[in-house]
Amino acid sequence: MKNRIRVLLFIILIFAQIIINRYIDTLKLNIDLLYLIIVYISIKKGVVKTVIFSSLIGWATDFFTCGVIGVFGFSRVVIAFLINEVFKYIDLSKNIFVFLFIAISLAISNLIANIFLYFIFDYKIILSLIVYQPVITGFVGMIFSIFPKMKKVLNVY
Repeated sequence: MKNRIRVLLFIILIFAQIIINRYIDTLKLNIDLLYLIIVYISIKKGVVKTVIFSSLIGWATDFFTCGVIGVFGFSRVVIAFLINEVFKYIDLSKNIFVFLFIAISLAISNLIANIFLYFIFDYKIILSLIVYQPVITGFVGMIFSIFPKMKKVLNVY
């Protein structure tokens, strides 16, 4: 039963991300729901599965955002590997740590991707991808972890 709910939650997050990216100009809201899936997989699975899934999700993020395959794929793999190694030392039972963990790791991942885009296409480093999107995504991840039923289903703690 828990696996079905997890799969359903992941499918909902993927479709919600597609809808958000499709209507990003209208919504003026930039949440990276796919990153929440990367965080979950990085915490629950081993290094090999973490690298495989984060690269696939990173390539999907590349497809949705910049059109250059590999930029977000690389940054997501680097951060997912670090999450896999660092989460053991962080108390994720407290909501503020969940928020900070997601927000800081997403900010670093987006900074890595923005640096590559700066050198490849001379894009400016965008403050909204380094500050606003990680804060909003961290807040959404924290909301998922507030509910006791969700904690039980995700079984992260």
